[in-house]
Amino acid sequence: MTEFRSSLKFAVAAALAAGALGAQAQTATINYNRCDSTYDGWGAHLWKDGGIPVTGVEWQKPLQPSGKNDFGVFWTIKLDEFTKGRVNYIIHKGDSKEQGGRDMAFDGSATKEIWVNSGDRKIYTSLDDARKAREAKPCS
Repeated sequence: MTEFRSSLKFAVAAALAAGALGAQAQTATINYNRCDSTYDGWGAHLWKDGGIPVTGVEWQKPLQPSGKNDFGVFWTIKLDEFTKGRVNYIIHKGDSKEQGGRDMAFDGSATKEIWVNSGDRKIYTSLDDARKAREAKPCS
């Protein structure tokens, strides 16, 4: 009986750990770097396919950064609001838009984290690639 209880405790602990990992897998992160390290007023406009804004996000009230790291600022977003994980976004401050002012998107189901450099139209899927791109095109 003691062996059964130990096995049961192990199974419950494993299930709880799997649930916790599953919850983490349901988010994606957009990292953003500015040469001047000035992030006041910069936000992320997010919308679902069909142009439907994510709950609580408006052009005049973009999503504010979730935090700051050694790259810059970042937004962590829940993927359950996006159809099939497709995250549509624009990083902007008022009418000043990053990435050439284009509507941007990435598959949050496949890519859990992206990096964006100010003044660069590309989406980077690794921190190393984003840093190499910044070194190749230094801030002016």
